[in-house]
Amino acid sequence: MRTLPDSRTRSRLWLVASLVALLALVAAACGDDEAETSDAPAEPAAADTAAAETSDSEEAPEPETTEAPDEPDPDEPATTAAPEPETTEAPDEPEPDETEEPAAPTGEPVRIGILFSNSGPAGVFGPPTANIAEFIEEDINAAGGINGRPVETFLADDATDPAVGRQAMEQLIDGHNVDVVLGTHSSATRQAAKPLAEDADVLYIYAALYEGGECSSVMFNTGEVPSQQLAPVIPWMMEQTGGQRWFLLGNDYVWPRRSFELARQYIEAAGGEVVGEEYVPLGTQDFSSVAQIIAGSGADLIFPALVGGDAIAFETQAVDFGIGQDAIPRLANIYEENVLGAMGPAVTAGMRVTLGYFKEVDSALNNEFVSRYFERFGADAPPHMTFSSHIYDAALLYAAAANAAGTTDTAAVAAAMEGLTLTTPTGDIAITGSRHLAQPIYVAEIQADGSQAIVQSFPSVEPDETCDPT
Repeated sequence: MRTLPDSRTRSRLWLVASLVALLALVAAACGDDEAETSDAPAEPAAADTAAAETSDSEEAPEPETTEAPDEPDPDEPATTAAPEPETTEAPDEPEPDETEEPAAPTGEPVRIGILFSNSGPAGVFGPPTANIAEFIEEDINAAGGINGRPVETFLADDATDPAVGRQAMEQLIDGHNVDVVLGTHSSATRQAAKPLAEDADVLYIYAALYEGGECSSVMFNTGEVPSQQLAPVIPWMMEQTGGQRWFLLGNDYVWPRRSFELARQYIEAAGGEVVGEEYVPLGTQDFSSVAQIIAGSGADLIFPALVGGDAIAFETQAVDFGIGQDAIPRLANIYEENVLGAMGPAVTAGMRVTLGYFKEVDSALNNEFVSRYFERFGADAPPHMTFSSHIYDAALLYAAAANAAGTTDTAAVAAAMEGLTLTTPTGDIAITGSRHLAQPIYVAEIQADGSQAIVQSFPSVEPDETCDPT
């Protein structure tokens, strides 16, 4: 920024200007005297001027001393003029890689369907995913789109009901003609919707934590599986708390049942035992009978695999039966921040939760992403969490694979997905040969004010999965 000179500086400038003007007048006067006394014409011919420059010893130095700054020695431009373009123009013309932006995508959009739970017991997970759909469009399009084409997202709610989920999948495939479906919903919905994707040969990326074991020619799975969430964390939990006797409580469908089969193996391998196992239907709101069973079981650890509203109902009622977190520590694998917030810090303080993402992941990329999220949707927006994070990752993986394949053909994109690696706000992720995701696993402890603090992390945990879709 330029600043005005002070008064003393202005005075000095005025004095210098005055002296320069005076010298100019004196020089002009001397010139007039010379003109009057000289025999040479006022405008000599070129030949006469040349002769004067070579024969007149008094006048010759004048053009040399006055014109030398305007006509420097030939060697001087190389040392004074040449560097000027390098030092002044270089900042204005940086390397192309630093300034070139991808061309704006054009043409028919690539259609990305998002099948998610926005109502029903798992409806609490929906709003962050709907928010992240905006970032999916913005970020992929800002990077040039997919094969030069823009992307457009289409959202469909399964209402936490597999029958509704099948209808929603049908609408995405037949009604919106999507190129890919990204799913964050229950395993029951996945089992109902998958045949439609297979029949239509539409790529289906399941981006929710689940029980494992899925394998299909049109499917990839980017959510956490028990061998990632539980195998490393159960022994850690027992060491941290000293507890050994576990009670397993889950909703009655495939994800909790299969998760508990594997959890039992991990518990027994770590020297613990399972003293009780109960299942309740999705949508259960009265947990009084189950709470009494847990209270009489002798359990010193509880592993709850309850979804959304069911989890909130159980934990708020558990306190009244003397089996709250302060009495029996929890290790939860689906209690994300929106569910925990609905329970309240008086209920949740001290709980440990194992997931593939928390917004507290401390990396420059994630911190910037989370700040952008709350700037866009407001400080009170439903927090970005593991389900919305995995949907975002799934979209980036799909875009990278489709760009590498040069097409949205399902088989070609699936081939390009194999072995794909990315660094995202989640961390370093990679598609394995089992069509699942190697990813970080984090353990957060809920603080007295309801905030989450990551107390343990396991980088790049490989899923214990196999898949041969051929």
